[in-house]
Amino acid sequence: ESVKYVKNAASEAERKKFQALVQYFQKYGDRYDVDWVLMGAQGYQESQLNQNAKSPVGAIGVMQVMPATGKDLKVGDITETEANIHAGIKYMRWMIDQYYEKEPMTKLDKALFAFASYNAGPGRVASLRKEAAKRGLDPNVWFQNVEYVAAEKIGQETVTYVSNIYKYYIAYRLLMESRAAQQEALEKLKKEGK
Repeated sequence: ESVKYVKNAASEAERKKFQALVQYFQKYGDRYDVDWVLMGAQGYQESQLNQNAKSPVGAIGVMQVMPATGKDLKVGDITETEANIHAGIKYMRWMIDQYYEKEPMTKLDKALFAFASYNAGPGRVASLRKEAAKRGLDPNVWFQNVEYVAAEKIGQETVTYVSNIYKYYIAYRLLMESRAAQQEALEKLKKEGK
């Protein structure tokens, strides 16, 4: 099923949706020093980049922000696309700073652990990291380390959530590299045609 979603994320219609929101992901990703492509991938996982999405528990918008959280973050009206993306990225920065800032992890792993914490709760993820260390796994690396303990102890939901975001991230990165290569080729053709 996640393969289907990756294909969907890379489809023309979905690519256009992503392109329409890139400016907001870049703006707030840069502001909060969070990989904006990764945040776009989380937005796709949360809502398939649909600002009209509303969860059964009341989370809204592209980043599926709870209204109370949106209010606490003081970013404006989260029913508006830009404020919703701002809220999601600001909240992720807070999660990283709160739980992983001082941890000896790569920037990517800090984000992956923040996603896991967002999904399963930071206390639960802390106990999974301790268990991973006891088993001789690296408690500071999500993939093939803490994710194994997570799958065993709490089931597939969090593992799937984090790995889907990562798959969309890779799909978006490849799309952007492909687009950049096309632009480069067009520029080269224009120069040669003169």
